[in-house]
Amino acid sequence: MNQTARIISIYAADTSGVCSALYEYGGMTVIHDASGCNSTYTTHDEPRWYDKKSMMFISGLTEKDAVMGNDDKFSADLIIAAKELKPAFIALCASPLPAMIGTDLDAIAYEVESETGIPSFAVKTNGMNSYIYGINNAFLDLAKRFIKNDMSEKTDRLKVNILGMTPLDFPKKEYFDSLKTFIEDAGMELNACIGMETSLKDVERLAAGEVSLLISSSGILLADHLFDEYEIPYVKGVPYGIGFSEKIKGFLSEAATNKKNIDATERFRCEGKVAILGEAVLCASLASALLLDKGINANVLETVGDGDLEILKPFDMSCDDEKILEDELKKYDIIIGDPLFRPICHDKKFIELPHEAFSGRCFTKNAPDIINRAIEFI
Repeated sequence: MNQTARIISIYAADTSGVCSALYEYGGMTVIHDASGCNSTYTTHDEPRWYDKKSMMFISGLTEKDAVMGNDDKFSADLIIAAKELKPAFIALCASPLPAMIGTDLDAIAYEVESETGIPSFAVKTNGMNSYIYGINNAFLDLAKRFIKNDMSEKTDRLKVNILGMTPLDFPKKEYFDSLKTFIEDAGMELNACIGMETSLKDVERLAAGEVSLLISSSGILLADHLFDEYEIPYVKGVPYGIGFSEKIKGFLSEAATNKKNIDATERFRCEGKVAILGEAVLCASLASALLLDKGINANVLETVGDGDLEILKPFDMSCDDEKILEDELKKYDIIIGDPLFRPICHDKKFIELPHEAFSGRCFTKNAPDIINRAIEFI
């Protein structure tokens, strides 16, 4: 069987991705499910419960409702909750069961919006894809509903959007602080950050940005939308290390001037005996930083399966099957990845790089404190 795992963990599901993406925007996010999806998200995938409140709910789908197709109860519950809580919007997403029986969440969202006047939409999920799929669709749906064209203000500094930032890839607030400092030190201005340390105002003013910094696969649909609809180009890459961070600064100005998208990792990759496991953009950026700062050649083994595969080079690969991944890892001398990959790496030298979307909060305390120190321990 393909895409199976008997030893290693699995990545957070698309429903968790939707909840993570929409957490800070004042909306009401509802997973249509019996109960399991929400408890998994709240227990393992969300570190913000400690300091921020959010309206995350489960529909409480029963076996009888599923068999009989009783959508009226779900609609009625949504309307009652919306009138009581008055959220900024209502987002619905499906777990495997309602996706399998064909529940029309778009129709339910339309009915709820008609009754309450609150913007409502269904985010495409089925509980079987990874968090990247859910976040991408959630960000895109949110932007389509709330971006405004009249938010531009005159400034001498280049306005930058940060796209693709959620705790599933960037679990600590220090990551946002470091990125904001990185943009300001480059003489630029942060226009909006989508996903973390954010609000609905950030979404509204996205079109006022002049260039976007795409720091994970989770923002690729939104980045493409901003480019297609508003001619805002993006630079793909995370500013790890010293040399690669400097390159990204230059690429941001170049992309804004030429109105062309840039893959910042494209020119700084060579085949090597080091393997980096995880999400494509983060891993490719780290590989670029290792080459520029330390002269270390590293390959990317993209292990999510839903990531931005265009960033991979001929010597990289996307590998979300445990047995194939285990065989591939035998080719490398050093492996960098989440600690839960260690059991299939056998006697190879292993360097821990925790990933919240893979191991939850188990190893977050061991993650680099700030993004520009991420390669110091390698």
